[in-house]
Amino acid sequence: MEKNEIGKRIKNIRLKKKMTQQEVADLAGITKSHISKIENGLTTPALVTLSKIAKALDSPTSWFIEQEEHGELTIVRKENREIGKEDNGIGYDYELLANKVGMSVISPTIVTVLPEAVSIKPYIHTNDEFIFVLSGSITLLYDGIKYELAKGDSAYFSGKKPHIFLASSIETAMVLTIYIEEE
Repeated sequence: MEKNEIGKRIKNIRLKKKMTQQEVADLAGITKSHISKIENGLTTPALVTLSKIAKALDSPTSWFIEQEEHGELTIVRKENREIGKEDNGIGYDYELLANKVGMSVISPTIVTVLPEAVSIKPYIHTNDEFIFVLSGSITLLYDGIKYELAKGDSAYFSGKKPHIFLASSIETAMVLTIYIEEE
């Protein structure tokens, strides 16, 4: 990938998040001048610098470097997916399918629901959410009502009401989850 392409991606996500170069620089611990040079393709950031910028933009580092772009088409290979573990004790693992967090109004993700995810307080967020059970089964708790969903079942709902999905068997469940942001 050309150095100016990384800079373009940084600038695009910064503008999408309505942040100034100075705000990103402050959060990343680098100078505004360095951000400007990167965005304008005058320099290529070191991986550690890119990682700090990605963190400041609340985006996966891989989004800036590990995609194939073909005009309007972006391909993310399985081995290049950003994978994360939930840190609030729910028992989820995540795989970001598009690596475009913050750049699009949708965020497709595969959520692996581990069997130990059984009793967690529901949460809310501002996005609509679509889920499709790829394997296993889950219990969707939505606005105080439990719904059992098995492989092939789906649900679409507002994230503004308390909700969570949990394992409903000893089998690990995989759920395609798409968050749809309000614009």
